[in-house]
Amino acid sequence: MVRMLSFLLFPLWVLAQDPASHDPSTIIYDAGKYYFFSTGNGITVQTSTDLKNWQLAEPVFKKGTWPEWVNASVPGFKGHFWAPDLLKMNGKYYLYYSCSTFGSSTSALGLATNVTLDQKSPDYQWKDEGMVIESKDRKGFNAIDPSLLQDTDGRIYLTYGSYFGGIGTVELDASTGKVKAGASVTKVAGGNMSDWEAACLIKEGQYYYLFANNGQCCKGVNSTYYIVVGRSENPLGPFLDAECKDLTRGGGTLVLRTSGRYIGPGHVGLLKEKKLVSIHYYDAEDNGKSKQRTVRLHFKKGWPVLSE
Repeated sequence: MVRMLSFLLFPLWVLAQDPASHDPSTIIYDAGKYYFFSTGNGITVQTSTDLKNWQLAEPVFKKGTWPEWVNASVPGFKGHFWAPDLLKMNGKYYLYYSCSTFGSSTSALGLATNVTLDQKSPDYQWKDEGMVIESKDRKGFNAIDPSLLQDTDGRIYLTYGSYFGGIGTVELDASTGKVKAGASVTKVAGGNMSDWEAACLIKEGQYYYLFANNGQCCKGVNSTYYIVVGRSENPLGPFLDAECKDLTRGGGTLVLRTSGRYIGPGHVGLLKEKKLVSIHYYDAEDNGKSKQRTVRLHFKKGWPVLSE
C-alpha cells in the first residue's frame, strides 16, 4: 500500500510544449547548453539553451552500431538502449545505459565516457568503457534503469533495477566508474516481482531520498506509473516512507500521479544546482505519446514536493 502525504498532492501540470522523450536522464550543463539523454536507438540526445526549447542532436551510437560486448551479454539486442543516466567526474562525463529486451532479466549496464558533450568540439568522442554490471537471474536485480549519485564526500553510488529482485544500490569506484572492489549490491526497494523501477537516489541535507516508480509504464494512455519516495540517513538504506514503512516491504510516500492529460509520470532525474527534476509522462491529448517535462523540486517538512 502506498503511503500518501496530503501536502504532496496539489495541481502540478500546465499546458506546455514538451519534447518527445522516454526515461529522461539527469539534465547536465556543458559549454553553454543543457543536455539530457533518453531511451532510443543509439541513445537519444537533446539539447537546450533555456530548459524550455529542446533540439534533437545526434545519438551517442551511430545507427546499427553498439559496443561488441553487448552481443554476448544480451542476445537479441538490436540497438534500442534504455534509460541512460550520467554524471561528471575526473574531468569527463560518465554515461551509463541499459541493454535489455522487454520483460527479460537478461540485461546489462554499460559505460561510455567523453570529455565533452559538445558534438561540434574536435574532442567529442564517446569511449566504450565496457560492462558495469549484468543480470541473468529473475530473482536478482535486473540490470536496467541506472541512476548515479555523487555524494558530498565524493563517493559514488549506482542505483538500478526493475521488478524481479527489486531495486539495489552499490558503491562505484570513483576513479574507474565501475563497481568498487569488495562492494555488494544492497536491496533498497521492491522485490518479489513487485512493480518497482526507474529509481533515482538524491541527497538533501541529512537525508538520502529514493524516488521510484510503481505501476505499469509504456502503455500510452493506459500507463499506470506513479512516483513514490522514501528517505534514509544512509545511502544504502533502509528507506522509510512518511509512515515509517520500509520500501522493501511495500512502503512509499506518493509524490506524483496521473493528472488530467498527464498520464503515468515517472523516471525522476535531478539537476541539483537548479533544483529541477526531469520526468516523462504520456500525453492523453497527443495519442499517449511519451514526453519530457521539467519541474521544480523543493522540500516541505522534510519531504519532496514537485511543482511548476
